[in-house]
Amino acid sequence: MHPHDATMTLYELIYSVIPNLNTAERLVCNTLDSLIESAENPLDIFKRTEQRQAFNLEIHRVRMNIEHLLSRYRADVDEILRTEGGVKGPVIQPEALEADAIQSAIDIYQHVRAFQRGERSHPLPRR
Repeated sequence: MHPHDATMTLYELIYSVIPNLNTAERLVCNTLDSLIESAENPLDIFKRTEQRQAFNLEIHRVRMNIEHLLSRYRADVDEILRTEGGVKGPVIQPEALEADAIQSAIDIYQHVRAFQRGERSHPLPRR
């Protein structure tokens, strides 16, 4: 899940990966909304609308799989939230689709950060 590292704690998922995904989602959706609103060419509007729908579908897939993982660790999640991060929780053992979703969330955030730094010309990652 981390580049070059296959381990992640439940704490990292809750307090890093999920908030970063939320931030990236807001930036991408706001960017696409602005592009749609300012577009004058119907083909540009269509293209950006399709991109937004595809991105929303990807975010939905990621969230469903992360929610599945969190439900499997419900007692640990409750303890981490109850202690406001005082307990770090176990190293997670995600199933294949969950691991893919976590990696996708990390990739989306890293791509958006690269866009913000001017290293990428587009806020949407290519999959």
